[in-house]
Amino acid sequence: MVIEDFRFVGGLSKEQMNILHEKALFLAENVGINIPHKGILNKLADYNGVTIEGENVKFKSDLVIKALSEAKYILPAYANNEWLIDAGAHQTKTYDLETGKLRESTTEDLLNLIKLGYSYGAVGSAPVVPFDKPTYLQEIFMHKTAYEYSDRRCNDIFEHMDKSTIPCANYVYEMAKAANKWFTFGIWMISPRTFDRHGLDVAYYLLDKGVPMYVATMPIAGVTAPINMISTLLQSMFESFSGLTMLNLINTKSFSYIPPNDIFEADPFDMKYSTFVYGSSEFIRAQIFKGQLCQYYNVPYVSKSMNAGGKEADEQSAFEVGTATLITAMLGARVFRTGGCVSACEISSAEQLVIDYEIVVYVRNLIKSEEFNVDRLMIDEIAEVGPGESYISRMSTVKNFRKEYWEPELFTHSNLGQWLKYGGKSISKYANEIARKRIASFDYQITEGIKKELDSIYECAKNDQKLIDSYHSF
Repeated sequence: MVIEDFRFVGGLSKEQMNILHEKALFLAENVGINIPHKGILNKLADYNGVTIEGENVKFKSDLVIKALSEAKYILPAYANNEWLIDAGAHQTKTYDLETGKLRESTTEDLLNLIKLGYSYGAVGSAPVVPFDKPTYLQEIFMHKTAYEYSDRRCNDIFEHMDKSTIPCANYVYEMAKAANKWFTFGIWMISPRTFDRHGLDVAYYLLDKGVPMYVATMPIAGVTAPINMISTLLQSMFESFSGLTMLNLINTKSFSYIPPNDIFEADPFDMKYSTFVYGSSEFIRAQIFKGQLCQYYNVPYVSKSMNAGGKEADEQSAFEVGTATLITAMLGARVFRTGGCVSACEISSAEQLVIDYEIVVYVRNLIKSEEFNVDRLMIDEIAEVGPGESYISRMSTVKNFRKEYWEPELFTHSNLGQWLKYGGKSISKYANEIARKRIASFDYQITEGIKKELDSIYECAKNDQKLIDSYHSF
């Protein structure tokens, strides 16, 4: 017999999700999305149920339902039995591990944060942009580094890094093949209901390569979507479903999907500061709705619980991450995105990633399944130990205390005297020491043959004038 897991109750009802589904189909069929690409429009024109008026495209409901049913969500084996942190979101700033100062990220930061993430089994894309590399090499180098220093980065459905131009996509595609890594391409919609033509150009070029593709959108309440968050959620569904239908019709040599990282995304906005309010109560509500819709459509649920609004690894960041992680875990999430991110994903912090991992393990232990049987009631132990005696030296205690209790790495259970004896360190200071220790003990290596091939491809990219020129149009 097992004690039942703790679960989240409330939120959207089945009837309410049915209505959202119906209205999203209605908008796809009667309003449509803007697709500013002649090649793609020509391909779509061959299908019944597609209405094209200039660049506006509408899809009949049966085509949308078909696209939803044919979308594939291929999870890696480790996602079936681990709680995962997605710790990559291409931040542009980081806190220096030595000085603590905030600055633009570099190659060294990219390496260190991937190494730290590897020690925690992190998935996802590269964590930071290396600004000491030329712009035209940054995305290529981020993929190369991810391939070289981790077996999970940029190597599963949680990968969502940009390949901004056709030459860039070509180089990443060749490196992925050389390293036997996952390659996918994603198109980001620009709410309300259109696309960036550069993304469409790359997608159109890759159609013959037979690669998986995804479409994602991030409507912002009151800015690129209606102010009401539930309406913003509906717009997200409509845009994503329409974009997925487009891909399902044109990407015939592979499969398409909506990325679990950003499916059913609806982002709140603070009108006073003109900022995203990740980590806010409104954002967490949106993540709850996202989780319920993932169950409704039977797609993987990735919680953005680690999108903290705090500006550093501080009390605000810890509270927001802890609250969101606990609630969404009770709703069924086992993958938690943007590990190590603070300031609404502007900054990547090694200390915050250490704290985030500790929060995930804390929550996992809190809501874990537990056996309930006669043996665990330990009736004989209760009967044998009398008044004035102790259980501390009993063999049952010695054998089982490590099984029964989690021993934290960061949130130590020391008393005041012990804490003072070991330096009275703050959590962020202790997290910094843990991060540096884990980075120093990094031991992952790819084969020498793969490394040489990746190096060769990267050397070609350095002097490729077509690659350099491709970034001039941005």
